[in-house]
Amino acid sequence: MFWTLFRKECRMLLRSLIFWLYVLGAALFFFSQMGTITFESKPEPEQESYGLKISDKKEDQIRGTLGLLAESYLNDTFTTAPVGFNKHVSLSDGEKQEIETILEDTTGLSTEELETCYEEWVKSQTVAMEDGSYMMVGGNFVLEPKEGLAYDTFLTDMQKVCEILGPGSGFTEEGIRQNAMVEMTYEDALEEYNNLLEKDGLTGGYARLFCDYMGIILAVLPVFVAVTREIRDKRAQMKELLYVRRASSFTILFSRYAALCLCMFVPVLLLSCYPLAECAGFVQGKGISLDLTAFFRYSFGWLLPTILVVTALGIFLTELTGTAAGVLVQAAWWFLSIFAGSDTMGGGAYGMNLIPRHNTEFNYTGFHDQFSQLALNRGFYVVLALALVTAAAMIFEARRKGKWGNGTISRGRKRVHPASSAAAGTR
Repeated sequence: MFWTLFRKECRMLLRSLIFWLYVLGAALFFFSQMGTITFESKPEPEQESYGLKISDKKEDQIRGTLGLLAESYLNDTFTTAPVGFNKHVSLSDGEKQEIETILEDTTGLSTEELETCYEEWVKSQTVAMEDGSYMMVGGNFVLEPKEGLAYDTFLTDMQKVCEILGPGSGFTEEGIRQNAMVEMTYEDALEEYNNLLEKDGLTGGYARLFCDYMGIILAVLPVFVAVTREIRDKRAQMKELLYVRRASSFTILFSRYAALCLCMFVPVLLLSCYPLAECAGFVQGKGISLDLTAFFRYSFGWLLPTILVVTALGIFLTELTGTAAGVLVQAAWWFLSIFAGSDTMGGGAYGMNLIPRHNTEFNYTGFHDQFSQLALNRGFYVVLALALVTAAAMIFEARRKGKWGNGTISRGRKRVHPASSAAAGTR
């Protein structure tokens, strides 16, 4: 029965407009956002810049965070992002005095000395253009801590800053880690490049980049397909028909769920063939060993859990409410997840975000070091997805038996009253 219903669901999906709109949306997003790969060339000695990297050294975390705090204080531009949106925080005179005291305790500098340091840094970062205008070059303001400042003391002071500013500031433990941006050296850049070719087999890095982009759109598009399929089922009153056929609720829901997820995952695999072909073309004649399975493995482990949980949420909320509420809930979750990942786009800090970010083909080390964190993230959403579909099947079964909601099947049957039975027996 399961496979019969599964094949039927697949045929229905392939004939539905919403499925092909999903395919079109995913394809347009991929080609507009990732598109054609621009392969990085091997770094050369004495280049002007090799880019930035997040340092794991505590001294760099302190220097970057103190620089951010001083810059925010001197410009009176404290910004937080409690729910994804940037929000300017206005401090009272007393709160500003607390920040000033923390800066003096951690740097050993007075406000006047901080202003001098900042003005000198601004001048060093300002470049005159040919048209007479000025432009700030990239870079972060950093401050040296006072001699003997312990890391634990620094963290305690930053906790006080967090209490003053509220949630979503750049002075949390994760924010402090992200503040440690330093210039890459030639050796750093060369190591990144060699990791991409040797440890990642080239395709590993670009498969992560593919998953980063596609994870964004797959965290919202599948809910439209799932909710539309569920609502169409209700309007067609298929529950009554399936009740007569005696298919179990779990068979019905899980066959539909499996068909939805498979049909929505296959186009993702097909799209991954495009960057795979580009990688294959790039390595021709270069003696580079290509990992041909990377895009499939990363898509299966990284993107499929996203499809599973988004689809499951759509099915569950539609069964629960009988409405398209799942679209609104998923849209809100998607929106918050996008902003929650804005500080972790370089990879290596995946947390439990629905949309783990790794917006670079490099940083193999960050991915490798935090792989267990990513595996826990993806495994959690697979378990959550199965729990949601199981709950949806239980609701579905209760409705079929008239124990929940409208109970149309139980009330829709024609009852035979005892009096009528007796009368029928006398005829």
